[in-house]
Amino acid sequence: MKSPSAIALCLLLTCAASLALAADARPKLTGLLQNEDCTNFFYFQDFPAGKAGEMTDRYVDILAGAGVSVLMCNTNARRTNYRSDVWEAFWDGYDPDGPDDQPFLAGVPKDEVKTYRKLIGNMLAVHQQGVDYPARTIARCRHHGISPWISLRMNDVHYNDNLDHPFHAAFWRKPELFRTGYSGYFARALDYAHPEVRDRYRALIAETLARYDVDGIELDFMREPYLFSKGKEQEGKPLLTQWLTEVRRLADAAAARRKHPVLIGVRVPSKPETALALGLDAAAWAKLGLVDLVVAAPRWATLQYDLPLAEWRRLLGDRVTLAGGLEIRYEPYPGAPSLRMVDSEDAAGAAVSVLSGGADVVYLFNYFQHGHPHWSTSEYQRVLKTFSSLDDLLKMPRRHAVTYRDVVASDEAYQPPLPAGGTKFSFPLPLGPKPPAGWKAEALIEEAAAGASSAAPAVFVNQIAAEPRSNETTKSGTRLLTYSIPAEALRGENRDTITVSREENTPTKILRVEVRLYPG
Repeated sequence: MKSPSAIALCLLLTCAASLALAADARPKLTGLLQNEDCTNFFYFQDFPAGKAGEMTDRYVDILAGAGVSVLMCNTNARRTNYRSDVWEAFWDGYDPDGPDDQPFLAGVPKDEVKTYRKLIGNMLAVHQQGVDYPARTIARCRHHGISPWISLRMNDVHYNDNLDHPFHAAFWRKPELFRTGYSGYFARALDYAHPEVRDRYRALIAETLARYDVDGIELDFMREPYLFSKGKEQEGKPLLTQWLTEVRRLADAAAARRKHPVLIGVRVPSKPETALALGLDAAAWAKLGLVDLVVAAPRWATLQYDLPLAEWRRLLGDRVTLAGGLEIRYEPYPGAPSLRMVDSEDAAGAAVSVLSGGADVVYLFNYFQHGHPHWSTSEYQRVLKTFSSLDDLLKMPRRHAVTYRDVVASDEAYQPPLPAGGTKFSFPLPLGPKPPAGWKAEALIEEAAAGASSAAPAVFVNQIAAEPRSNETTKSGTRLLTYSIPAEALRGENRDTITVSREENTPTKILRVEVRLYPG
């Protein structure tokens, strides 16, 4: 006689087999994917009476002009930005006419009250003007031929160091539902081993699919990927797969009602082994026909120029759309003072790495019209338009850089490439296709403080020597070294290596490694 767990597994596999057959009829995605978080639209503008609908339309219009083909409209964190029937809205409990010291705001630091009131006041104003923000966004997407999706954050932990903050609905203040065994920023993430947690998110998904006519629903596991207690991740993996099977049924039922496919996407850590170690078995989900889009992405700290997309493609097969995620920050190593918000060259280099590295599409996260990046609307649209086409991207100046992975499993041995100390270093850095004739290439190496008589290190690109061009000392005392890269060093094979060595055998510390390609 089979055990209950064995019977459950057989039922899961039987169900998954039928889902896999249906999966062949679901389309792949093309173009540019854009995620709009649940707050940015409301933070940076006011909503005069009667204007909320028009302003929602204009927000989507700008994205249409930027070449966005799939819009992921995020509607939740620990509350929703629309009037949900199953979750609390951001403004529930708030008195817009009340004082700053009203009970709802008691947990907000005093210097943040004005900003937070603006956020939730604007959400409430949009609702009071009769505008259902997700529905209006979806309608405007349809107007422009953009595929509308809703993105749901599966374990957002903002403000988790302050459980009195009104960002949290009551459900997120229950310690018995927190994952255990961890400390720090993610300690109060919810533990999906609890049926109540899975049920709560399932209810939001069911409401979303019942209420909104979307082409797809994204389950954003990068907010956050920490879903289980320490040491319980592998026990949680089949629970999550079973739960996702139920979500697939909900999406298929919605597709039958709407008479068009309703896809499911997941956003997961950039390295497959890391995702799997955290209980996120995206490869199995793809093979079982449960998901149609997998976004491999950094979490937030930095762009990642070496996403293992070929490995993801091998694991996922060809049916599923594979996207490479771009973040809005560039940081060469954790805590680096050279952190910056990306410019167009940073983003172009990362996008080239995505499209030349094996992904189908580029996926943008935190690339907002307001706030950051600090681009004008025309520049924002001009840059984003190129991200749909590798040919267009290769016409843009671009920068590639050595960075690091910002999501690592608890038992995973990982050392960020930088800073690197010693006398000789080798950094894999895929540079994409060979640049056009007449383009220039340069390497920038930032070295920790060195003596005035210390010779600059030698730099090689694919074993071909680069020529020293400039040597300057920064205000912080580090040394910035620029080298010209010969055209013959750029082979266009996307398996490039930057080697830095000190011929005098004097140890040094390398803080930054970049390659810039631009028209001559």
